[in-house]
Amino acid sequence: MVYYVIEGSMENDFNARSKARLDVEKILDKNNINKLYIKTNKNVVKNKLMKVKEYFTYKNNTKIWDKTLKTLNKGDIVIIQYPLTKAAINLKKVIKKYKGIITFVALIHDLESIRYDKMNHFVYKKAYDGDKYLLNTMDYIIAHNNKMKEELIKLGNKEENIIELGLFDYIVDSVNYVERNINEPIIIAGNLSYIKAGYLKDLNTINYNFNLYGVNFDENNKSDNVTYKGKYTPEELVNHLEGSFGLVWDGPSINTCTTKIGEYLKYNNPHKVSLYLTSGLPVIVWSKSALANFITFNKLGLAIDDLSKVDEEIKKLSNEEYKNMVENTKQMSEKLKNGYFLDQAINKVLRGLNAK
Repeated sequence: MVYYVIEGSMENDFNARSKARLDVEKILDKNNINKLYIKTNKNVVKNKLMKVKEYFTYKNNTKIWDKTLKTLNKGDIVIIQYPLTKAAINLKKVIKKYKGIITFVALIHDLESIRYDKMNHFVYKKAYDGDKYLLNTMDYIIAHNNKMKEELIKLGNKEENIIELGLFDYIVDSVNYVERNINEPIIIAGNLSYIKAGYLKDLNTINYNFNLYGVNFDENNKSDNVTYKGKYTPEELVNHLEGSFGLVWDGPSINTCTTKIGEYLKYNNPHKVSLYLTSGLPVIVWSKSALANFITFNKLGLAIDDLSKVDEEIKKLSNEEYKNMVENTKQMSEKLKNGYFLDQAINKVLRGLNAK
């Protein structure tokens, strides 16, 4: 039997999951993969007075994992979305206990050890230990792309056990593809906070118009070339994006993607890329991002070095080239909204197991 893990209780925790995690569950449900409820407890408030309670909560979560895995049979497969949403102390020992009996597959949403700065020693060490020691107990790992795969190998994982996802799927009931024009504003969607998107403060220096969608928008970033269009649910947003390209850019600078937040683009597949492509919208990504080659090779958009010169890069495109990009995104959209990429990855895992 093949199972996928749902942490916590269905009633209280289901709606708290991110769209990326919920979409994974929908795709696995479509493939008749069974749910495995690991009824772990929520993390407690993190202050000094609660540290003892927090410790026992995490320790009890490990026991819950052990008790649940004990009910499975030899040969069963368990898919775990990583990182866990409910912490458990020394879970790697529990996983090792069932190695050879159960096959464990980790589907990575984020690799925390390359997201955090080493200067923040406690947070970094906790993330590094999780990525290195827990992931090393897995039989298979589904990574975002080849760059993330290289990082996992550095952490001690075997290359033959790592499968590349390609893109995150984006499940929606329907998409109303609209006419796109190369001269329309560039779209920026998602978390618009200063920490995530500090570069927004300098959009007024760029010779192009922008339409912004999302949470945490600072009204001080409004200018003649910036329009805030509001916020929508992930399912609604695909049919509200008005513009020519969707931008994927992180960090404080318009000249390049810097700080840990920006440099993480070198390794991950942002869910935002899938949002744009599902909408039938070509994308603009940083040239050093992990997805740059995928985007340019498949003619789904542009990879640029410097956002301040985006107008020059767009002018290099003919209307025909742009229209071709739009058509390519529509074809990709059909794959993304039907779970194509995760289907392919799970099939590779099953083929690998059959070969063994």
